[in-house]
Amino acid sequence: MATRRVESFLVRIVVAENEGKTAQQWHGRVQHIGTGFECRIDQLEELLAFITNHLHASTNNTPTDTTPSPTT
Repeated sequence: MATRRVESFLVRIVVAENEGKTAQQWHGRVQHIGTGFECRIDQLEELLAFITNHLHASTNNTPTDTTPSPTT
């Protein structure tokens, strides 16, 4: 029988609403709820890398270096 686990992430995005600019500028933070580690993000690829890294780390029970900082 297959097992499953649930991982939770909190994603906060701040969008700069600059009138006259065509491309919106944004930045944010992503936090892994189980460990409290979080990381600043400026690109979608960074968000996906953080989530993927934590999913693999949970599977292997080995922390990987994403340079996160614990939430205080």
